[in-house]
Amino acid sequence: MPPRQAGLGILIVNVQVQPTQTIYIHAKLAECTSVLMAEAVSLAFAATVAETLNLSNINFLSDCQQLVHFLNAADQSNPPDWRIKPFTQMFSNCARSRESKIFKIKRQLNSTADALARQALSVSASQYSSLEPTCSYEHHVLQCSLLQALQAVDLNNVGSVRLVYKPFVLICTTDLLREKNNVS
Repeated sequence: MPPRQAGLGILIVNVQVQPTQTIYIHAKLAECTSVLMAEAVSLAFAATVAETLNLSNINFLSDCQQLVHFLNAADQSNPPDWRIKPFTQMFSNCARSRESKIFKIKRQLNSTADALARQALSVSASQYSSLEPTCSYEHHVLQCSLLQALQAVDLNNVGSVRLVYKPFVLICTTDLLREKNNVS
């Protein structure tokens, strides 16, 4: 199968802050050789974002049984497809250092990530370059630490991947609660 574009969808629900932060990310993988590769890149990307945000004790969820089974195995030296090795290694390194676990979920429960992946594919290259990531909290319009952390994530130097991504919507409510309660 020749490489083609793939949409990636990542939903992060950060319950380590109150109120909970919800982060929606869609990305486009320029050259993807399989569904398994798209899933592996998504997990590596999510793990890298979690590491950048200094999250720990993370539960990763995926609807790809083959990948979840491989990542939960004691021996990860032979992935189901050698082209995903850099991404499974990246995920494993991040997950291990963050005391994280990965679980298989039903495809029906993964509808948000699936919708984000489809949305990424529907955006043209010219539209993608003009998309600006946003934070829904109005006082973060000019500076959102969460947004800055996400923009620092770069997977383009892993293997031969060319990733076009922008976090497109952030619901950042941490400071909203602080402001409401007059806490500094």
